[in-house]
Amino acid sequence: MNLREQIEYAATAGVLKLCRVLPEGAVYSLFKGFGLLIHATAGRRRRLSLRNTEIVFPEKTPAERKLIVKKAYLNLTESMALNTLITTGKISDQRLMDMVNPTDWEKLHLRLAESETGLLFFSGHLGNWELMAQYIGMKIKKEFGIPFNAIARKTNNQLLEDRIVRPSREHFGVNVLYKKNALMRSVKALKRGESVGTMIDQRLSLREGISVDFFGKAAGTSAMPALLQIRFGIPTLPFFMIKYAPRKYRFLIGDPVPWTDTGAPMKEQAQELTRIHQKILEDMIKEYPDQWFWMHNRWGLPKEK
Repeated sequence: MNLREQIEYAATAGVLKLCRVLPEGAVYSLFKGFGLLIHATAGRRRRLSLRNTEIVFPEKTPAERKLIVKKAYLNLTESMALNTLITTGKISDQRLMDMVNPTDWEKLHLRLAESETGLLFFSGHLGNWELMAQYIGMKIKKEFGIPFNAIARKTNNQLLEDRIVRPSREHFGVNVLYKKNALMRSVKALKRGESVGTMIDQRLSLREGISVDFFGKAAGTSAMPALLQIRFGIPTLPFFMIKYAPRKYRFLIGDPVPWTDTGAPMKEQAQELTRIHQKILEDMIKEYPDQWFWMHNRWGLPKEK
């Protein structure tokens, strides 16, 4: 480990220690203030967010797009505050469950019980994605006694990964499949009857993924969900954790995405099915624009000069 990792870990541990003694409302206020500060001072990231909103909402005025971005910063920091309170033990597992309106859980429970394999879920950085993994991990662990596998990037700081991030996820029955060798590990988990979740809105190089249109503009995208669905016939569904009121969330699950082997080359089929997956995500972003992670350079836009 290097000095930078030690400093980052010490700072994070210090924030967690402070949040353990602060009242819950003060923690939310602290993170809200932090979000407003970052929004005001991180000009390059804010401008990137606005450029992204212009791609998705060219019909909106600059003022409308600015409001979407500001609300997205506040949504992100509220999610960070909640996840911090969960990590510090100030919010119990039962209270966490009570925050979520299980709109679609019974439908998902039935699909899990009837499926001969596990289910493959895809989502995006929309709403509170960490809470989504925690919620479904707890529900599957409690009702089926098996883990939920989440494909994720390893954090750049090994200390944070080993001492905070991974233990927190494992507490909720979430088994992390890191990006390296994730495809084969996912296949094995699905064949054991375990479910796998992945995010499909992260920018990839064309060495790692394929190029598909996302809101009408080419973006490097993972084809893994499409490949698993085509090759193995894995039921593949979208799922999301959307905020509908302060500290209140709704778990949403879509129907399995239909696909029939067309006989075309695998690459062509994967391209088309990936585009279908992306379209589902597009529709959710349009419905909840202030809950998407606009700060990510999804389209690989060139840096401002």
